[in-house]
Order: sequence, then structure tokens, then C-alpha cells
Amino acid sequence: MTTHGQNQYSQSLWYLRASLLRWVAVLIRLWPAINQQFNKSETVMRINKSVLWSFFGLALVQSLGISGAHAQQSRQVPAYDQAQVRTVLDRSVFYLPLFGAVYRDKFTALIPNHPTVRGLVIHNHGCGGMWGWETTLAQFYYREGFAVITPEFVTREGNKLGCPGGSTEEMLRQAGARAREGVYTAVNPARLDARGDDIAEVIRWFKTFSNLPIILSGHSEGCRTTYHWDRADPQIVGGVCHKQSVNRQYEHLWKWDTRLPMWSSIEDEDPWAGGSKQYPAVGFAEKFKDHPENLTEFRYPGNSHNPLVRHGEARSLGDWLNNRVTKPLQKEQNGFNYEDVLPAVQDAVNRHSR
Repeated sequence: MTTHGQNQYSQSLWYLRASLLRWVAVLIRLWPAINQQFNKSETVMRINKSVLWSFFGLALVQSLGISGAHAQQSRQVPAYDQAQVRTVLDRSVFYLPLFGAVYRDKFTALIPNHPTVRGLVIHNHGCGGMWGWETTLAQFYYREGFAVITPEFVTREGNKLGCPGGSTEEMLRQAGARAREGVYTAVNPARLDARGDDIAEVIRWFKTFSNLPIILSGHSEGCRTTYHWDRADPQIVGGVCHKQSVNRQYEHLWKWDTRLPMWSSIEDEDPWAGGSKQYPAVGFAEKFKDHPENLTEFRYPGNSHNPLVRHGEARSLGDWLNNRVTKPLQKEQNGFNYEDVLPAVQDAVNRHSR
């Protein structure tokens, strides 16, 4: 067994033992009260022993259920219907180098006329939906010369968050509850398939007016969305995974073609990535064992789930991006005059409103 496999096996055993010990502790506390309800006859003692073993059996089943959650099959709901891709562009925010956030018609009109755009990054949010971090990451990407589209998946009709809550602590607890329910959670392959449908529709639309290279990016559940992608497209040149793991519970989701380069950031003790001091979060090295040259991993001995906050992290990703595209980074206008392309933007707006 590989070291990676031994670590996963040990972690599963640890979870099993911990669950059994919790049940034993409950039995120890309750046993005096249980005994008081019965006479001390031989028959009743046999019943008590039977109850004890039943509790042990239940503990074992629950423990195995935890470690076996990775085998979950797809569970469909209307929110995951492929027909819902029709609204994905209405659920997306668009960014351009030099301009920042722009509306869709301006994005469409300027891409063919923008001299500094090096490629497109499609960035996917985490289990809580689109918050400020999507803007932070989009700013990083467009300052590196990339157009950016950030689709929001959770606003599909009837959809739910993978981690609802009014605080980080509550969201982390609720993420566990949603995982056990097995529907509105990344553990459910149907959810990531549906997110892949949204991405595919964004790509289809983008290719109607541009042949620029495309990079898939994601944070947390969005990272899992990225490594679940298996729809070959020559325009896609790589993937970016911010602060997520491929631990045992989620291993069934991995579909990424490791012949494509990937940049990954991960922190050893990130609770959102299943990491702890005793069992660090599981990275992607084992997945890339046949193509180790295609994985660039930024690992940090910390517990932050926030992307691009560690010293050297942004520079590592920037260097990786430079190797994915041929066009060099241009941070200045270099003679680009917005008024020269205003007619194209005006025409796009008027055409859309007619």
C-alpha cells in the first residue's frame, strides 16, 4: 500500500474508533439507569447484554457509514436539471483586464478588440455561493491579463447552499449535515455534474466569439467542480484548485485528466479540506503519479481556507499562469483608446435591447 493509501486507511480507522468510543461513552453513562428499570433475573441480564451488543452493532454500522460515504451514487433533484443552463449567463459576473467588472454586452464586444487579454478564466465559487472572495480572485486574474467569468451555481431555481449558516462555524457544521443528507453537497456527483453543465454552457457561448485559451478555476467546492471536469476540449489548457483536498470521502469525484496541468493550493490543517494536525489534508500528488510534472502544489502548514493569502502563493499561481499561455502580460494600455471601440460596445447594447 502506498504512503498516501496508508494515510487514508489510518484516517478511516481513526474515525471508526472515535465513533465507537463515543457510543461506548454514551452506554457507560446510561447503563446504571437502564439496569434500574429491570430486575436482576438471569433472563433480564441476557436482555441487557443483547441491548448492549445492539448498541455496539449500531455504532459499527454508523462508523462504517461515515467512511463509506465516498461511494455515494448520484442523487438528482430539479435544481440539477440540465435545462437550467439556460440562465447561467444571467447568473454570472464578467471581468476584463484594465476595466475590472463589466456587463455582459461590454464583455462580448471588447474581447475581440482588447489588445491585452491573454485568455479566459472560468472561476467557480465554494459551497456558500458567490461572496467577496470571487471578486478578490477575479481581480487577481484580470490583473494577470485574463478575462474572467464567475458563474453562480446556487441561484439555479430550487437550489440550496452546500453550507448554509450565519457564521463560519455554523456553515462548517451545516456542511457536515448536508453531506450526510447527500443531496445539496459536493459529495453528490450529480451536483458537480450540474456545475459542469454550467461551465460547458459558458464555454460554448464564449467560443462563439473567441478562440482564446481557457483555464478552469475553483475555490473549495469550486475546486472539486474543477477536478470533477472530464469533458475534453482543446481550448482548455489547465485547472486551478484553491484550498481543497481529495480526501477519502470525496475521492469518487476525481475525474481530471492529469495530462492537463493543474495548480493547487492546500493547507495541512484546513478543516474545510478535512485537514488536522494529526491527519493533514490530502493533496493531489497521488492522482498525478503518472504525470507529476503537471502538478504544481502550493502547500502550507496552516489552517486557512482563504485563497491567495500566504506569502508566495499569488506569485506561484502567477508564474503557473504565465506558462499556460503564449501572450505576455501587458499591464498598461499600450496605446489602447477606449473611445476607439465604443461603437462596438454601443452596438452590442442596442442589439441586445431590440
